[in-house]
Amino acid sequence: MQTNDSYSFDAIINRHKTNSLKWDKYKHQDILPLWVADTDFKTAPVIQKALEERIKHGIFGYTRTDQQRNQVVADYYQKKYGCHVEADWIVWVPGIVASLSLAIRSLSKQHQQVFTPDMVYPYLHTTPAASGKQANHLAMTYAEDRVRIDINALEKRNAKDVRVMLFCNPQNPGGAVYTREELQRIDAYCETHNIVLVSDEIHADIILDKDKKHIPYIDISAYALNNSIVLGAASKAFNVAGLACSWAVIANDQLRQEFKNEMHGIISEINPFGYIATLTALTDGDEWINSMNDYLRDNRDFLMAQLNAIKGLRMLPLESTFLAWIDVSELKLEDPCAFFEAAGVGLSSGKDFNDANFLRLNFGCPRSMLEEAVKRIKKALA
Repeated sequence: MQTNDSYSFDAIINRHKTNSLKWDKYKHQDILPLWVADTDFKTAPVIQKALEERIKHGIFGYTRTDQQRNQVVADYYQKKYGCHVEADWIVWVPGIVASLSLAIRSLSKQHQQVFTPDMVYPYLHTTPAASGKQANHLAMTYAEDRVRIDINALEKRNAKDVRVMLFCNPQNPGGAVYTREELQRIDAYCETHNIVLVSDEIHADIILDKDKKHIPYIDISAYALNNSIVLGAASKAFNVAGLACSWAVIANDQLRQEFKNEMHGIISEINPFGYIATLTALTDGDEWINSMNDYLRDNRDFLMAQLNAIKGLRMLPLESTFLAWIDVSELKLEDPCAFFEAAGVGLSSGKDFNDANFLRLNFGCPRSMLEEAVKRIKKALA
């Protein structure tokens, strides 16, 4: 096992000429891309080594899972969260967005609406319509500077035409980690209205506040266990999104079979490198992810101190993720995203998440890059 000193999160890795979605957006422009949610860190050395070993085999045909691979995911939930998961509950899917669509299509055939947080990353808004349903937005709250579903408002909602609720924990954007009490209240609402909750937990490994702990939704109650689909992946935490591998935990046999039936003829097999990276991350990635979280925590604290000292900006505290949520409403800019792009900093527009008063900044990058971005922001607002 390598020591923490061997992990270089400060290294600048040239991602040009790699067809990087993140970097090609501003190809041939002097704009730092701090928008889409992938980091600029090399993945864990243990993952890179495992991939290199697999490459030596030289044959990369159709690849299937087995009970042993599924058990790795089950063991991860037990080890990390003390949460019991059976190997048979695991379904592999190339990506979480695909799983959202599969869940809606398989579970909501007789219902026209899908509950989704009003302010969340865009695919939770667009996937219901792409699946032939209507997104029914749930009110959010910024109380105590934690962006999350307004549970008081939720408990008053009519759910007559709803079978599925999409959920994001940790919350993106905003970085809130839902507490057990919050999850229990959401679960009680779902039980009252016979709703299946689909929980995107892709950022679960990136917890920055040391007093916070992610709780898998299936661990909340017997109802939650049998009426939910929990989605996970190593893609965000270990920067292997391009390897297209995620899983769904579905304890209910009927829900799982309906989900798998919907996959037929649409969803392809997971590629062998996706399995290798994911399973290696879950079994041998703890030391690396702990080091990365330490680095991200320092980046977050640096960024918050810098931005909150600038008149007209306010970065909300965040408990998880590497995605800062920055209130720019006081600047009264016609197009905040274009303004900062002109200053050489590429951010995500808040309107894509349903709050145009904000911008999202990805601080999953070397500190020197973050310092340069802050310098450009300060210069633009001087």
